[in-house]
Amino acid sequence: MKEETISLRESLIRLIMEHHDKPVISTHEINWYLYELYRDKKFNGLKIGKIKADEPDYRVIGEAKIQLLRRGIISKCVDGVIYYINNKDKPSAQQVVCSINPCSYISYISAMEWHGITDRIPREIHVTMSTPRYLKEYFNSKIKNNFPLIKTKIFLIPQLVSSIHSYDGKKIIFHKKTNFKIKNEQFGSGGIRVTNIGETFLDMLQFPEYCGGFNHVVSVFENYAEKYLPIIIKELSKNGNSMDKARAGYILEDICGLTHKDIDSWAKDVQRGGSRKLIASEPYSSLFSERWCISINI
Repeated sequence: MKEETISLRESLIRLIMEHHDKPVISTHEINWYLYELYRDKKFNGLKIGKIKADEPDYRVIGEAKIQLLRRGIISKCVDGVIYYINNKDKPSAQQVVCSINPCSYISYISAMEWHGITDRIPREIHVTMSTPRYLKEYFNSKIKNNFPLIKTKIFLIPQLVSSIHSYDGKKIIFHKKTNFKIKNEQFGSGGIRVTNIGETFLDMLQFPEYCGGFNHVVSVFENYAEKYLPIIIKELSKNGNSMDKARAGYILEDICGLTHKDIDSWAKDVQRGGSRKLIASEPYSSLFSERWCISINI
């Protein structure tokens, strides 16, 4: 009895339509699926016909995307980088920007919006991304683990994009981070990666200009710090510097009226110094917090 087979073209289409859980797909992801099909030589238990090589060549890769476009499986979203999957709902701007760069995540006011701690409706999306070196090293390791037999890696390493001006009426603002750490996609989000709530509060202290301004940051602390206090304390204790802790300590104690044993330990470690100010971008004020050794220039 002849073994039932499936064509490479059909297996790729079904893989994307049935198993890709995001409304958009990148060129790099299409190529990754092709390499998986060549590696496994099976799809859903069916043998893929006419595959003998360990990896596709450039002609197969180029033809695959052309056929997906011709058959209406995908359509252009961000030219040459991201494609809509036509049997899925229209993607959000957050889903699109996270698909543009796999080594990136939503941050600052956009993360605040995601976590529901701001009443602002941002007209921009802030995206923190890795350096090119980090992306290359990350994918070289991932490729080695998934495709140890292949010879050509270039099709599996995504390009680092940092110049998309806008999508769906929202301006895209990229921030490159040297000490970048990869984040997992949020479950059921369609591919969104975002700073966790503790990191988001720390970012508000370090970069208020990207988080609606310092007055808005204080307002968010007043409304939500009590709810998330253990998480905020843990994040600041682990990753905050002396100035971060001084600003957080003053806001939590003097503005929000909250207390915690770890806040007391922060106060013991504060250092007097030159231009320590609550708001870094504003002029120095004579009003001074002795406990936190900072000018209260709010």
